[in-house]
Amino acid sequence: MLATFNGADFLEEQIDSLIAQTETQWTLLIHDDGSSDDTVRIINDYSQNDERIQVLVHAGDSSPSALVNFSTLLANVFEQGAEYVFFCDQDDVWDADKLTVMLEHLRHLEGTETHPCLIHHDLEVVNESLETIAGSFIRLMQLQPSDEHKPQRLISRNEVTGCAMACNRALLEIALPISGQAVMHDWWLALCAGYFGRLAFVPDKLLKYRQHGENAIGAKSFWYALNPFTNWVAGWHRGDKDFVKSVEQATAFRDTKIDRFDKGSEAFTALDLYCGLVTATRRQRLKTLRQCGLWRSHLVLNIVMVMRMLLLPSKSD
Repeated sequence: MLATFNGADFLEEQIDSLIAQTETQWTLLIHDDGSSDDTVRIINDYSQNDERIQVLVHAGDSSPSALVNFSTLLANVFEQGAEYVFFCDQDDVWDADKLTVMLEHLRHLEGTETHPCLIHHDLEVVNESLETIAGSFIRLMQLQPSDEHKPQRLISRNEVTGCAMACNRALLEIALPISGQAVMHDWWLALCAGYFGRLAFVPDKLLKYRQHGENAIGAKSFWYALNPFTNWVAGWHRGDKDFVKSVEQATAFRDTKIDRFDKGSEAFTALDLYCGLVTATRRQRLKTLRQCGLWRSHLVLNIVMVMRMLLLPSKSD
């Protein structure tokens, strides 16, 4: 699934890298979000020359949004009966064996019982000219990807990069439709895989993750927010908003999937308590962090989390 929006500058390199895959039995479904540049012409040209490439017509009834764009694609591929789904950004370049490698891991992970599962891999971070910025996205971001044995790790911080992930149909049966309260589609799917299926990380770097001025999210170094030349105050307020959004997402996840949870599990307890952090007292927040395994993968992140719990006003105050 390829979501596009004003991506003409790099789009052809991406699609060419898909056509060059060693695994050739695939369908590429593209949905454009109302581009005003040359994107629509490019994707239509490709679809006319390769019967494996399909273009969805933009309905024009919403503002451009990566979440809505991928949600639209997911609904369509599910309706078409897709068994395995790969997520694709418009400005990256895939290694030729990405599909082959990931399909092997995906099929092994789901097993003969076809468990709901999601896998994701590492990336090489590059600039506009595909020159290496960081050899490993995981190291750059100081991530320590976990599996489904500690799914509560995923509640407060997404560890899955959308363009590096793939999932099976069994997971989509659980995850769809994606809530409008989801922060992003990849985070929502990761939560579903962590709580109700299998989640695994593949250390191979299988695509070039291009950074440029128009990235919707992009890769900023773990230490970026500590740069003395950044606006710390604005960054802190943005972090507060991101935290509140994560609580709203967790609440929607809990409420829409309530019948699927093991209510007595540590993971559900952590989720349930996290949903109440915005209205909880500062003391209750710190108790929740200590009791429920919500700590992140780096000391600095944990310090920031504690500070945020102490400084963010409680809505019950």
